[in-house]
Amino acid sequence: MSTNGGNVAIDIDAASNGSGRTNGGANELTPLVPLVRNFSAQSLSDGSVQSIRALPGMKIRAHSIDGQGHLTDCTTKRALGRSKKGTGSYWIDIDADDRDADELREWLGQLNLSPFLLSRLAEPANTWASQVLPFRSAALAVVQILPEKESSDQITHLAALCMRNLLLTFTSCPRAETGGLYATVHEYMHDRKGLPDASSNGALFAWLLFHIERTSRAAREIREYILRLDESMDRDVSSVSMDEIIGVKEQLLRVLSVAEEQSECLEALAVAEADSDGLEFSRLRGTMGVLRATAGATERRILRLEKHIADLRQRYETYHQEQMNRRLAVLTVLSAIFLPLTLLTGIWGMNFEDMPELQKPDAYPIALLVMILIAATMCCYFRRAGWFD
Repeated sequence: MSTNGGNVAIDIDAASNGSGRTNGGANELTPLVPLVRNFSAQSLSDGSVQSIRALPGMKIRAHSIDGQGHLTDCTTKRALGRSKKGTGSYWIDIDADDRDADELREWLGQLNLSPFLLSRLAEPANTWASQVLPFRSAALAVVQILPEKESSDQITHLAALCMRNLLLTFTSCPRAETGGLYATVHEYMHDRKGLPDASSNGALFAWLLFHIERTSRAAREIREYILRLDESMDRDVSSVSMDEIIGVKEQLLRVLSVAEEQSECLEALAVAEADSDGLEFSRLRGTMGVLRATAGATERRILRLEKHIADLRQRYETYHQEQMNRRLAVLTVLSAIFLPLTLLTGIWGMNFEDMPELQKPDAYPIALLVMILIAATMCCYFRRAGWFD
């Protein structure tokens, strides 16, 4: 092994047969393999992984899981090499916004995955859908999550590749959101003082719990907003606009979509455990119960809130319908009052030669007085009948 400008050269053949010679017998070094970081001689003996180069625009973060379930940053080579040997448990988060399918497939080929699984992981992120695919040596779980900005309309999925000693997570978020979500997840796992279990499955459950709790928290925040709208409508219905009601309903439906898919993913994971060596929940039954209960409670809460929003919308529409009915009632009363006046005006406006009323000197003021009396009488009648209430 030699170093040159921060790159590490590894004699692959020498490392494999201990002779430092190639098949032809010549003692020569293999081409330089640039690595993400410099490694000590101890770390280079972790396994047979030949390359851990990140793809262009790709960020890889590796963590080891100690016996107490605590996360410690480590190199990607260490995580891949030792997990393949069955030494320890590791979590690798891959942030590849504009992933190249062929390069990503080549990188994942180090894990000896099936071609079908490789093709699913290399698919464009915007084609992902929530699903659980169990295989003999690994299981793939794709779950929808809330974007970093919970008010965003963007549909975001995360994928977790679960193996016996290794958890790989991928994201479909834009690069600007991925870093923020990863930092929040990482901080959450450290603040919990350890994972539910010191294994890759324990990391998976902590990862799922973080996103399920985010969904539950978003549902609670929407609930508080709906209650404030309800209180405002109790005081004055006109203080709330239809745009506010429609806006909170759209936001609630987005959260409901996420909650439903997360709940379905948990149910599928529970079933898939029997079909994959990458899933082992024997020490995580309690945590699985908490996850399923939290996801189910969130989904039920959102469904209740959806009915609450429907009630608010009905109250709003009823109030404005009543306002419209009042206006129509006023117009109806005015029409009824002016109907006899219009009749008298039409009669006295006819051009007949023999109309005795026209010859009387007091005919005009008498006609006006009659009209006023008729209008006043009808107003009193409609008022007593409750038309102006």
